[in-house]
Amino acid sequence: DMEEADEQELPDGEAPKEPPPAPPHSDADPGYKVFSTAHDEEIAAEDLAEAQELERLRAYLDQQLEPLKGAVSRLANKLQRRLQAQQNRSWEFDREEGILDAGRLARVVANPTTPLSFKVEKDTEFRDTVVTLLLDNSGSMRGRPISIAAICADVLARTLERCGVKVEILGFTTNAWKGGKAREEWLAQGRPGQPGRLNDLRHIVYKSADAPWRRVRDNLGLMMKEGLLKENIDGEALEWAHRRMLARSEARKILMVISDGAPVDDSTLSVNPANYLEKHLRDVIAMVERRRGVELLAIGIGHDVTRYYQRAVTITDAEQLAGAITEQLAGLFDSDPRARARVMGIRRAS
Repeated sequence: DMEEADEQELPDGEAPKEPPPAPPHSDADPGYKVFSTAHDEEIAAEDLAEAQELERLRAYLDQQLEPLKGAVSRLANKLQRRLQAQQNRSWEFDREEGILDAGRLARVVANPTTPLSFKVEKDTEFRDTVVTLLLDNSGSMRGRPISIAAICADVLARTLERCGVKVEILGFTTNAWKGGKAREEWLAQGRPGQPGRLNDLRHIVYKSADAPWRRVRDNLGLMMKEGLLKENIDGEALEWAHRRMLARSEARKILMVISDGAPVDDSTLSVNPANYLEKHLRDVIAMVERRRGVELLAIGIGHDVTRYYQRAVTITDAEQLAGAITEQLAGLFDSDPRARARVMGIRRAS
């Protein structure tokens, strides 16, 4: 009925509403483009392999690391002792109630009008801490580096869990070599210029922060799976891990990135500026370091990550990974700010 259709028309001067613009792909750089997110996945490790396969891969991992067991467990015990010593050291002094502080009794004896001084043990800061390990799952990590990264993640998760710290273990790679489905779509659309990231992300959750260790132990075996490790798009992975952490309630959040090279994805880099992924990684790091909701540190294996991260160490060999992680974390939890600054390589302005 025509008249009714007329009724439905907009009053004069009101243009039909534009659809809202799509939110940017990156909080760190609104100009960062992604050709298609349709085939990206965030997936639990247990959904990428059958339980039996994970068990078999986990056994293979354990067997490979037999020779390292002793050294790694010594480091774990050392980290645990340091954390527990720090837990025991954090007393608050000069309280009006608590345990009588014998060290200050002399003052009272010398001057009886001095109030008695008590000390109280603070509920220590790392009860309320979450640590995320973000592991580069790229092809160049194959072999020794990925095995050692997996075992370090394992030991760390167990050690920190015993100290009451939550641990999340994440990995990042791509679904395919050579651009996957995103590239096929791009080709079908006639290769539009400057498409931005042109591959399908695969972000893997090996252990979420709330999952008890024993339940996800076998998941780390997935890193041993033939063909899992492909390209690495670090900027988006870091932004993903950071978002996950910000959603958590813990007071203190520590994010440790372990990688062995600059971001590389051949499909993306062949049709965008050569520094496309590297620039995005730098932008994400700058955002995380500026916002300060998360303490960010990185360990580079045979690759200098100090170019990117303010707080980073580079090791020449994957064998040094356990030691580097232990030192970095123990230093972070150290209640002495000087010791903490040393680890963080913070140069104080004079």
